[in-house]
Amino acid sequence: MLQPFAFRPIGDALAKVYGPEWMNWRDPEPENPFNPTGRLLDRHVDSTIVDKPAVIADGAIVTYRGLRDLVCQSSWAFTQSGILANQRILFFGTDSLEYIAAWLGAIRAGIVPVVISDLFKAHNLAYFLEDLEPSALFIDAENVPKLVAIKSSLPGSLKHVFVRGGQTSGLIHVPMSSWEDLAARQPTDFAAVLRNVDDICYMFYSGGTTGTPKGICHLARDFELVPSRHGQFWHYQETDVVYATSKKYFTHGLWPGVLIPLYYGATAVIHRDAATADRVLDTLERYHVTKWITVPTVIKGVLARWNNETPAIDLPSLSMVVSASEKMPPELFEKFYRVFGLEVLDSIGSSEITYEWIANRPEEYRRGSLGKPVFGCEVRLVSPDGQEIDRPYEPGEAWVKSATRPLFYWRKLDKTQDTFIGTWTRTRDSLYFDEDGFFWFAGRVDDLFKVHGLWVSPVEVEAAVTEHQAVLEAAVTPWDTPEGTEVKVWVVLRPGYTPSDDLTQEICQNVRKIGGYKVPNHCEYLDQLPRTPLLKIDRRALRQLADDRA
Repeated sequence: MLQPFAFRPIGDALAKVYGPEWMNWRDPEPENPFNPTGRLLDRHVDSTIVDKPAVIADGAIVTYRGLRDLVCQSSWAFTQSGILANQRILFFGTDSLEYIAAWLGAIRAGIVPVVISDLFKAHNLAYFLEDLEPSALFIDAENVPKLVAIKSSLPGSLKHVFVRGGQTSGLIHVPMSSWEDLAARQPTDFAAVLRNVDDICYMFYSGGTTGTPKGICHLARDFELVPSRHGQFWHYQETDVVYATSKKYFTHGLWPGVLIPLYYGATAVIHRDAATADRVLDTLERYHVTKWITVPTVIKGVLARWNNETPAIDLPSLSMVVSASEKMPPELFEKFYRVFGLEVLDSIGSSEITYEWIANRPEEYRRGSLGKPVFGCEVRLVSPDGQEIDRPYEPGEAWVKSATRPLFYWRKLDKTQDTFIGTWTRTRDSLYFDEDGFFWFAGRVDDLFKVHGLWVSPVEVEAAVTEHQAVLEAAVTPWDTPEGTEVKVWVVLRPGYTPSDDLTQEICQNVRKIGGYKVPNHCEYLDQLPRTPLLKIDRRALRQLADDRA
């Protein structure tokens, strides 16, 4: 097992990574015991912004007073149903006002909400219920058939099912309640259960791109540290209107799109339906969004509507656009700037660290890079033999030290010990930094493979492939042949292009400039790339598809 390396003074090469603001940052000390929802709601209800919009959910405006009332009703609904503090509720739904209020209501009642994507299938739901053994399940009505399909294997811990969006009962042996009816009958004042700052307060599950999803046990202190850091780093303020297109079972949706805005008294905009190009553009204009938090897939969809002759879009309120989750090709940054007149600030984070740990910011960015460490996050690059890398342009696995790391992986001792090394968290992301201290993505450590004894980074090859004007998206995986491992690329073409041998030759030869051994020997065209429930490219599914076709 790799051992944690000792902190040493920052040398000349790393001095540009950590600037004066980072060096001077000190995390605030949350009071102990701590009321997480007090920082998000109570202090605003006692201020001049009590009647200011807190959340706009599918066009419905809810003030800070109204949201606090809904959260208190949710807390009462859970406790009156026999759910106790420190027990767990599994959330299997998607964005809605009820979903947000119920999640915050669980926090206020000292109950631990655990969120998973509603895109998971019935057998996945069975795994999460078995692994977590929750006392209750919050589920959208459209997902109830998945629950019914696994009713014979429900854990004995499950005592209640709360159904949002429909009247459902008698389908399983566990009591089921209409969430809206139950919550509406409750009082609007609930005294928050105070938490120790080191109590397990909420949980995410990892996306499962490298194996079985793992429960990530987060602490109450996050509700002070995460908003303080990112609010200062990205200048959140009360006048902001924030729109995060990622769903709120995803850390890239929940934290920047709901919790951080509430901390600063801003307004969060959420939508239940998918973030189509039309919906996104309408939302940005209609609600005068100031901060747009999104992912490359959404950006590609929006930009696909414009060609070089189309006039730029004028959104005078929009001041910051942040992307994460996948590497964006260079031409996408340039086209976005031409269309919107703004830079896309790329970033990288993880559920383990509780949101971003490296990011660009308006006053300090480099197009195409990931940026520099977020306040409070120390990043070190580690070589395969466990040595720290302090030289520019030498890739290594990123290890992060942050007080927002989780306590452990739920019921995963081996994974916990392999990921959390002393005070450091292994990210499995391979990065390098340049001479000015900006970090660049080199690939996932688990995705790298060798061809003719030389390492190939799928991300690097994908970037070269997507430079071709015909390519909308691409993914690279290893291809095992009797002669050894070769490079295979999976391509999604832009509208108006059709596969051909000549096109394949052009696309693949575009890679030669970064190394002849990296040129794909195999190219396959797809209508769309498979994605995980967290909307990341599912390379495991592609490798399985290749095996099946072989």
